[in-house]
Amino acid sequence: MTQTTDIYVIGDYGDHLAFNEVHMRLSAAMEGTNFRFIDQNVPAFDTVSTGFCLAQLAMNVPSTPEGFAKRTKFFVNTAPRKDDPKARVKCEGEALVYFKLYNGVEGVVVNSGYSLSFIKEACVEIRAINIGKEGSQFRSRDIFPIAFGKLFNDNEDILGADIKSDIPDYPKDTVVWTDGYGNLKCSLDPDTFNSHMDEHVKLYINQYPIFGKIAAGIFGVEDGEFCVSTGSSGWPLPNGKEVRFVEIIRRGGNAAETVNFPHSGKKIDWSIVK
Repeated sequence: MTQTTDIYVIGDYGDHLAFNEVHMRLSAAMEGTNFRFIDQNVPAFDTVSTGFCLAQLAMNVPSTPEGFAKRTKFFVNTAPRKDDPKARVKCEGEALVYFKLYNGVEGVVVNSGYSLSFIKEACVEIRAINIGKEGSQFRSRDIFPIAFGKLFNDNEDILGADIKSDIPDYPKDTVVWTDGYGNLKCSLDPDTFNSHMDEHVKLYINQYPIFGKIAAGIFGVEDGEFCVSTGSSGWPLPNGKEVRFVEIIRRGGNAAETVNFPHSGKKIDWSIVK
């Protein structure tokens, strides 16, 4: 039986026609391969959410059955063109790069903002791809699938220098993702909060103050209250350490709505209530 390759498409396409246009071009580039697409939408121009989603998915690919991780690929496009504020010639934007993780997962990502920051520490390599950065408003449809097809048909001639050292660290003490329940996943240090277990904390998010309780799990408060706890998100690193994130939730409610839906990257200030 022919084994299936999963291609995760992460993009700020707004869950509309663009996903299917990209699928069509990727299908043409991968002709002869048995594959399926799995889509993950992120907010427009949001490279923090893009990077977080890439890491949460790619870093948690199961190691069994054998070969499953190597059959898991990523095509990631969030290209706000913030690398140069001047007028762009021929819709030029951030470059496409290739990555390979220590677990065998591979993909291509537009090197924008923090799109690669969350996986950087686990990458065996992050390499430039020698393909044009201009020529289309919709490069992830018109240009990038060609490179994706070449790379995953074992044509590595288009790979350039390793650029891992150029990738920024992901932002700390910020919101990094808002899930469908309005829970805020944050790059706060869990160990710091765990040292204040069962104490109350005042947080400022998006200029809104909220009071929460630090608990061992997100349901460790009464209905309607805010809870601050080590959440469900995170991943293992090659050195055996675990990256974990703090989650801010409102039990029975929507924490994000309470603080006016902060965008990923929004700074969080907090203090223990004495």
